[in-house]
Amino acid sequence: MTSKQIRITADSVCDLPADILSELNIKLIPTYVNIGDESIPDDGVSLNREEFYQRLPSLSSQPTTAAPSPGDAESFFRDVIEDGADHVISIHVPAKLSGVYNTMRLGAEVVDKEKITLVDSLQLTLGIGMQVWVAAELAQEADNVHEIVSAIERVRQNTELYAIIDTMEYLKRSGRVNSLVANIGSLLRIKPIVRVWDGDIESHARVRTWSRAVNKLRELTRTEAPLDRLAVMHIANRDGAEAFLESIQDIAPEKTVIIEVTPTLGTHIGPGSIGVTTLSKNWRQ
Repeated sequence: MTSKQIRITADSVCDLPADILSELNIKLIPTYVNIGDESIPDDGVSLNREEFYQRLPSLSSQPTTAAPSPGDAESFFRDVIEDGADHVISIHVPAKLSGVYNTMRLGAEVVDKEKITLVDSLQLTLGIGMQVWVAAELAQEADNVHEIVSAIERVRQNTELYAIIDTMEYLKRSGRVNSLVANIGSLLRIKPIVRVWDGDIESHARVRTWSRAVNKLRELTRTEAPLDRLAVMHIANRDGAEAFLESIQDIAPEKTVIIEVTPTLGTHIGPGSIGVTTLSKNWRQ
């Protein structure tokens, strides 16, 4: 037991599996997916991921996404502190890409900003999740906020996230990437590989075929070994994710997960894509 209870929280874009959330007592605030006039919490229960991605291509208009409200954030932090937390470290989707961070800042200021430390993850999906995962493990043993925040920064610097985008159409519609990149992807029928870094989504490579894109993704993953943790992500492409993991099984650590990306993010990327998040062992140095 520690003398100070530090709780780790995040938003649902972090994509950590339910068993890890439960084991490490991590609480998530959901973002929202808007389909027509309906606003649905992306909490892993209200919106079934598999069913959503089956419906997505046939929807008459692309769903939109939304941050929780400042009132949601206030209630969220009050609940965590009333549950016994002496301090909360809350890790979120990049402020450059979403209004979530600002919403959580407003909620923290109302509740008690001295008891709440906000962290901009500068990452997406399991790129956020790696930071949350490590921080929650440390919070079980450490009672020093600065020590945990320092570890989060080291994790961030040693995390890489790459993804093969099956079609650029969804990103083009959402306006979440440079329109030139989207146009090139459509015009040349290539499979772009994107990298998430410093809160931005950037084009890393453009490959002519899916198999070549997978080879490139495998090469990028192997470059990061030896790995402390590994996550393979997909959107309606579990078979592709499993095949990719099998092809790098020799470098996959025990702490490896396969996850279907949250609809809050996946609606902007579209079905068929796969990606990888690596955490190098260098973060421990």
